Amino acid sequence: MATDEQILARTTELLSNLQEKCWKGYEKKGMKKMFGKMYPNCVKKSKKKKRKNEEVELYEEKVLREITEDEMRVLEDVLDDLNPANLPLNDLFSNKMRVVIPFPTIDTGSELGKFAEFFRSQEYDVDWEKGMVYAERDLRTSDDFLDVLTGGPEPKKKTKKIQMKIGKLFSKLADLSRRKNELYQKVYKHANNINYKLADGRGIDTPNRVTGKMLKAALDEKEYENFQRINNQIYLYVVNPGVAGPAGYNMTDLATEYGEYWKKNAGFIKKEINNLDNDKYSIIITRHPIDVLRMSDFDTITSCHSPASRQNAYQSYYKCAVAEAQGHGAVAYVVETEDLLSATNTGNIDSAEQEIQEGEIFADDKRPFTGDIEPISRTRIRHVRYYEGDEPPKRYDDGQDVGMPEKRVYGVDIPGLVNRVTNWARSSQEEVIANMPKQDGMIDLSKFVLFGGSYEDTANKAGRLALMKQLLGSGVEVEGSMKQNTDTEETLDANLVGDIIAQYEGQCEDIMNAYNERMAQTYTDYEVQDDGGEGAYIRPYAAFIAKWPIDEWKRLPSNAEEVVWNSVEAITDIYGDIFVPSDRDTPTIRRVREEIHLTIQINFEHPAIAGGSYMALPEEYEEALQKIDTLIDDRRDGFEQILTEYFRIEGQIEGGVYVNLAMQIEDRAITSYEWDLETDGEYTDSYESTAGYSFDYDPEQLNIALPVLMKLLDSREFRIQIRRNLLAVPQRNVDTEYFLQMNMSVIDVGGEARTTVRFSINRDEPDEMATLFQELVEGDMDDEDELRRVFDRTLAQIRQQAGQFPEQDSPATQGINEHLVKTWKHFLSN
Repeated sequence: MATDEQILARTTELLSNLQEKCWKGYEKKGMKKMFGKMYPNCVKKSKKKKRKNEEVELYEEKVLREITEDEMRVLEDVLDDLNPANLPLNDLFSNKMRVVIPFPTIDTGSELGKFAEFFRSQEYDVDWEKGMVYAERDLRTSDDFLDVLTGGPEPKKKTKKIQMKIGKLFSKLADLSRRKNELYQKVYKHANNINYKLADGRGIDTPNRVTGKMLKAALDEKEYENFQRINNQIYLYVVNPGVAGPAGYNMTDLATEYGEYWKKNAGFIKKEINNLDNDKYSIIITRHPIDVLRMSDFDTITSCHSPASRQNAYQSYYKCAVAEAQGHGAVAYVVETEDLLSATNTGNIDSAEQEIQEGEIFADDKRPFTGDIEPISRTRIRHVRYYEGDEPPKRYDDGQDVGMPEKRVYGVDIPGLVNRVTNWARSSQEEVIANMPKQDGMIDLSKFVLFGGSYEDTANKAGRLALMKQLLGSGVEVEGSMKQNTDTEETLDANLVGDIIAQYEGQCEDIMNAYNERMAQTYTDYEVQDDGGEGAYIRPYAAFIAKWPIDEWKRLPSNAEEVVWNSVEAITDIYGDIFVPSDRDTPTIRRVREEIHLTIQINFEHPAIAGGSYMALPEEYEEALQKIDTLIDDRRDGFEQILTEYFRIEGQIEGGVYVNLAMQIEDRAITSYEWDLETDGEYTDSYESTAGYSFDYDPEQLNIALPVLMKLLDSREFRIQIRRNLLAVPQRNVDTEYFLQMNMSVIDVGGEARTTVRFSINRDEPDEMATLFQELVEGDMDDEDELRRVFDRTLAQIRQQAGQFPEQDSPATQGINEHLVKTWKHFLSN
């Protein structure tokens, strides 16, 4: 930060140049009078001491530097008297113009610190840049060590490696915990139905009151097994549950909260966490009019509040910033502590705070002689007043000021900023909060009025309620609705607002380009139109593009086919109308080089996205795209999977026959009498299905020793031949040369050799193989007599090959390779 002498020298030079070039002309225009209004203290003191240029040298606020003539003009009245005691929010600022507070980011008390501590406490290694966690878990239980107590050997170590994305970890934990809670609810209900109570007279209503006996009594065998399995899985991910979260935490809530935290902050964390320490950032909280006016006047912090002097500024709500700068608001800026200390030539933030009470402190590359500090992000503090009594006050400034932090952050979204500022505001206004008007023990918001600019980041009555609850903290009850007073903004010069359509066009184009570059399979566009008054509106557009390699498709349907029209319903049936229904906008399908693309329009009217098709502000367009990026583009794999299953079932993509087959197996719609059918998932979740059949060979009837028989049946030759024989008729019936995969086992069951064959089919295999599988289990091979003939004939063939009956030569064994016979004779002799 420049010293008074440096500022004096610079300003003297500036005023000298102005005097030489244009002072006479400006004097005619009343500029001299304006200068006196802007800097009354310096003019008064110069008259007393009658020294050249004392206007600048003795001006207590130093020079407020030129922004532009218009921008300075709107602050004339405010700058006439910058005594902090005469500005609103004086209780919050303790008679200071600016306050500096530390902003620890990785301390375990901060949001980011708590998040990082979770992984340390649960023994994970984290690759933040990749967003991955790694761990190796010991699967041995206390039961495994029982023998050790009696002198036995230590059990062999069994481990499981965990390697997964951070978001997937929390999603998995939340899902497991929800399922576990559902089973607990059954236990609570069972205990309540039988009026079971513990010794203290309370029923069973929390997990810590549930015993193993209660679980077994309330759950059936399958549910109990699921509970144990879920419990074991949760323990794999959370090995130290006692320190995973705050006291009394709920695992479902914790995992959901951390999952959402990661989604929101992953970009910053991946980039910055390895560079952070607890002293890296500080927060300057300021109510200085110039600081408030410039809330969006930085290269990294722009919005609709940006001033007209900033290149490519979007001035639609610059008047809102002007209204806030009239003394109706404050701004919390994040700065790098090193920059703050360097600019103030101090060694700590307390000393730095004393040095920044006067003058302009933030740098501006658009204007000369500004400060040296570059803020990297900011959030607003709204000016609220409350009033006592039933009648409205005669003067609005008769009430008690309250500083109410906003939720939205502009610039770099550093995790924990809003919480840090809110905690400061709460602790700095304890007496103000304690004296808030109440009705029936609840804070009465009908006695509160919000002042300043009309634009609200957290908007309307519901937004003001949310902000007040945020300030007051958990446990404080609130009722009523807070009013808003926008008189200050409404009386501002209308010339402050430029060509709003051009501004919207410029801002929306930047937003569109940024998100089209950012999103992988979603693109957006927009239209800006005159609203017929003095404003404009935005009509946004966005579409998701599902993509497949062309060789996965059996054929490409035309856009006129119902299979394309109805594809969007495959998603909306699950997620609601997050995409525009097909009766309003038909999806389009086309080939793009070696890919198939299906384009589906996104529904901005869905409440999770924007709640409407028209927008009043570019910020609303940006907020909607932020949600689309998270809710749709980040979930593109899931949407593509749903669409893939849909097109499979409709016969467009390979695997559709399998999906229908799996659904029939799950529904027990396939009537196979001899084959045991299983599938590994429900309906479209299934990946693999199997068909098993067992046949018992009696060695006595076959006049062959059991060991020899077992060797014959367990041979590679028998496996090849039984698969060939079992599939021969089904292959002929469906006219295919495909073979199904088959596993086989042979075991001794009461002196007989039980041979079990198990055929499998999966979703990745051609539809023709799924058809073959279904023919096997429902066709000619679904007959006990036919299966017996196949198994008997196969054994006879293998015995013939092995030289068991060398004197026989049936048509079924003709052409046997002589090498095989020799091999089998050697095999059986060992």
